[in-house]
Amino acid sequence: MDTDLKKVESIRKGICPIDDEDLMKKTRRTKLIATTDFHKIKESDIVIVCVPTPVDDESNPDLGPLTSACREIGKNLRKNHLIIIESTINPGICEEIVLPILEESGLKAGSDFDLAHCPERIDPGNKKWRLQNIARVVGATTESGLHKAVSFYRSIIDAQIKPMSTIKGAEATKIIENTFRDINIAFVNELAMSFDKIGIDLKEVIEGAATKPFAFLAHYPGCGVGGHCIPVDPYYLIEHARKNGFNHKFLKLAREINNSMPAYTVDLLSGMLDRIKKPLKGTTVGVMGISYKKNIDDDRESPAYEIIRHLKKREATVVVFDPYFPDKSDATSTSEFLDLCDAVILTCNHDEFMRLSARDFEKHNIRVLIDGRNAYDKADFRDSAVSYKGIGV
Repeated sequence: MDTDLKKVESIRKGICPIDDEDLMKKTRRTKLIATTDFHKIKESDIVIVCVPTPVDDESNPDLGPLTSACREIGKNLRKNHLIIIESTINPGICEEIVLPILEESGLKAGSDFDLAHCPERIDPGNKKWRLQNIARVVGATTESGLHKAVSFYRSIIDAQIKPMSTIKGAEATKIIENTFRDINIAFVNELAMSFDKIGIDLKEVIEGAATKPFAFLAHYPGCGVGGHCIPVDPYYLIEHARKNGFNHKFLKLAREINNSMPAYTVDLLSGMLDRIKKPLKGTTVGVMGISYKKNIDDDRESPAYEIIRHLKKREATVVVFDPYFPDKSDATSTSEFLDLCDAVILTCNHDEFMRLSARDFEKHNIRVLIDGRNAYDKADFRDSAVSYKGIGV
């Protein structure tokens, strides 16, 4: 069920509201009952909560969607229900927030119903790792609830299902997965800024380090971190720890570094324009890509928006193009977009953009290209009229 009537109607017609080829096929051939009616919960045995858990303007977790969903579930809770929270939450939320709301029904967890947590794991656009073959972790408030939840996931997923000893452990797993990535991305982003100063190609260095067959995992720098996980999840842990008397200095520093990359990217553009004696103010700058990740129509927490904000703050004229967001684009094609620009910042390496060569940018009289994803081969621009600069490259 969903509160979005458009999504519900789409699913009823066998049309997947998510741009995913595999899901589209399964939606067409699977009979799904989609509804906005919470009373239908009474007819189910298992209720899975997959609502978003965003952060507010102060980077504090907003549990509004989760608590609202749980209140509606509580109104329709019945004996022997298994409630599974898949939303990303910080440790303690299931027991401290979710459980009391559900027990307002008069039913008690453990004796009347079971509560479990299995954090979502999905990589949008990844054709190898999909819902069915990604291992999952499950925690619950009781042994019986854990057994039921593990059995359920083993029935639908062809991968390891790891039972956790506590529900807090399951909650913490998703947080540290994404915080791990955020910290490592911050590390290479800081190296990119450092290596720019001393003339070292960071991408080449990372590829060199990656030849070591153990104890190194390659992460790459970029113009910012997007999506609804990596730039958001660390704040859950930061805030929860703060409330419990601990200050996560390392995690906050990683967030600070990664949040600084859009401004740094605009600084790179300004520096490259200075070299050709062209001010950023008044220059028409094309932002190529709105999606936070290539080949998907998801712009949540996309660094492109921060880059646009910094460009406008510095009085550049901004034009935007993303084939996955025609309603937010200032052109109908890549060629038309490039015709509008004096300089370009690549913020998302969609396949459509990767078909461009240095000659294509030259043909459209692009003076400067800032490659915010280090997606192009810089050697291709060596003898080009286009001034090229990557992040740490």
